Amino acid sequence: MAVVTAMASASQDRAPQRGERSGAPRLLADVRPEDVFDDPYSHFTRANVVPAETYAALEADFPSLEMILNGRTDVANNQAVRMTVKQVLNDRRISPMWREFFEYHTSADYWRDVVRLFGDRFRREFPDLEERIGRRYEDWRVVPRGFAGEADIHLDCQFVMNTPVTEVSSVKTAHVDLCDKIFSALFYFRDPADDTPGGDFEIYRWRRSPRFIKHRTMDRDVEMVKIVKYAANAYACFLNSANAVHGVSPRGITDVPRRYINFIAELPVKAFKPNQLNRWQRLWYRRDVEAAAQDERY
Repeated sequence: MAVVTAMASASQDRAPQRGERSGAPRLLADVRPEDVFDDPYSHFTRANVVPAETYAALEADFPSLEMILNGRTDVANNQAVRMTVKQVLNDRRISPMWREFFEYHTSADYWRDVVRLFGDRFRREFPDLEERIGRRYEDWRVVPRGFAGEADIHLDCQFVMNTPVTEVSSVKTAHVDLCDKIFSALFYFRDPADDTPGGDFEIYRWRRSPRFIKHRTMDRDVEMVKIVKYAANAYACFLNSANAVHGVSPRGITDVPRRYINFIAELPVKAFKPNQLNRWQRLWYRRDVEAAAQDERY
């Protein structure tokens, strides 16, 4: 099993205008298709994905947990809470660099970078998807998630925090993302004060043909083959499919939230259908089914 630290080969009030850049990074711009791994499924990882000074500027303006919660009090142990692109672009408390980052990573230009790297891989995994949508991946109409407009793909970029941990737990055990998502990514912003073990991104391989309890897997069916450590300035992205099993390692008790940016590419249709346990398997593996039913967090 490979363990990697993601390997691979005072804010101004005015937001930057379209065409004007405040220095926000473009995460996939310099990645080549040959940099993408295809075992056990298509993914890319990199440590120190942006220059140190750029990361420091973004990290300094990462929103607080209180800002992301926005008055919510109904949060549990180790729960993911989010601030979406629609919220970010309409919130002047967010720095201009961050707003530019979110705008770019929900744009047609960003989608073209995704397709440059993963387009042929999408075609192998979903051979009829372009026909179902009615356009080649390169020509898909892109709209940020939550905004109006004709779209073939909706892109979201989110500030995410996993809330303080009062009981050792995983925020997400082994699973695949929802079947209307074909691409996902994570950009880690580990707090310098965080010395808590766990919270790593885990990549799995099937031991057998895929079978699911909704979108979750059973431990007996998969094996972990790679770990991307939860580290500052680390990045991972992947093509989501029935093969793309991943999870997060259990995190120790801590008051420090786990921080990252989440990237989503969402379709108006389902790209795949997870093969579910049959009736007799659900009876035989009832403890696994009951455990999955108690953990519906997405």
